[in-house]
Amino acid sequence: MTDTLELFSAQVCPYAHRSRLALAEKGLAFTLSEIDLADKSQRFLDISPYGKVPVLLHNGRTVYESAIVNEYLNDTFPTPALLPDDPFRRAQARIWIDYFDNKFLDIYYDAMFNKDRAKDAEYREKIETGFRFIENEGMAKLSGDGPYWLGATLSLVDLAYYPFLERLPAWTQHRDIDIPSDCTRLKKWYDIMHALPSVREIANPPEYYIDRYRKYAGIEDAA
Repeated sequence: MTDTLELFSAQVCPYAHRSRLALAEKGLAFTLSEIDLADKSQRFLDISPYGKVPVLLHNGRTVYESAIVNEYLNDTFPTPALLPDDPFRRAQARIWIDYFDNKFLDIYYDAMFNKDRAKDAEYREKIETGFRFIENEGMAKLSGDGPYWLGATLSLVDLAYYPFLERLPAWTQHRDIDIPSDCTRLKKWYDIMHALPSVREIANPPEYYIDRYRKYAGIEDAA
């Protein structure tokens, strides 16, 4: 049976971006259904219990939540592998995706939503601490001499982190937040990721994100 894949996505959403990258890296043909998050279709709401993207429809069956969608794609279409075979290394991959989703991103978005300018420096310091933790406890210990999170080959960890870093120019513009200069592995990794064909195919320019995060930053003349 020919697999039928449909991804419900929104261009602005970094979580959906993750699954678009996974589909591209797997070389899978799929239908892309763009969702207007301000005016969600009834069909989308009927298949998305949380009303969020991404949602994958595979042969009529629904999978949602980006990290789960990406693991499902890796399990169902095992070539090329986007997680290591070794159970400990797979656990490390999941730990770092979990860290990003449940620790780092809370502060990352709080910094953008914060309207008290007196707290900007505090948030900036916390995020820079998080970047250094990623640099020194994550990449430095797992990547070895390889360019990616887990070394020589691309993994779901890379695909989990990259979409949010592509949006970093909005944080730089609106909150003066950037990757610290001493996070050399992270900076090099970003440049390598940004040059991947799968990334370039769906990348948006910095101005796209700067504009779309204006309202979250409390800028009154947002489009």
